[in-house]
Amino acid sequence: MSEVYIADLRRLQWERITGLMEKERMAVYVPSRDSRAIRHETQRLQRLMADVAEAERSGVAAPEIWRHCVYRIDAGPTAGRPSPDMPAPVVHLMAASSGEAAARAWTVHGGDGGLYGRGGYRITSVQQVLPEPGEVF
Repeated sequence: MSEVYIADLRRLQWERITGLMEKERMAVYVPSRDSRAIRHETQRLQRLMADVAEAERSGVAAPEIWRHCVYRIDAGPTAGRPSPDMPAPVVHLMAASSGEAAARAWTVHGGDGGLYGRGGYRITSVQQVLPEPGEVF
């Protein structure tokens, strides 16, 4: 996902919330009066319950509650100065945690022919961009 796409998703979400607030005459957004937010939370809890039940059956660790977060993974050169011809790569991934996002980015892009491997890059930072920390998405 690109930063523009993520920004567009945020804009669309806030436009929807603004329309709901005007229609319901809310001075402050109340998620319990938002049928879409209620439906999304119900579906999220159903997925979580299914994942916990599967984890108990298989004996693996229980899943993390925050499942659908988008992380921005920045990379920098392993040595020397960044090349002006090649901007530092930025990748956006959905993952349950920042550690998982970094591991997935390295698995996909870290090999010899990958984005990081061929340019001599390493992961320098992992930031949660959607939903914003503390916000329910």
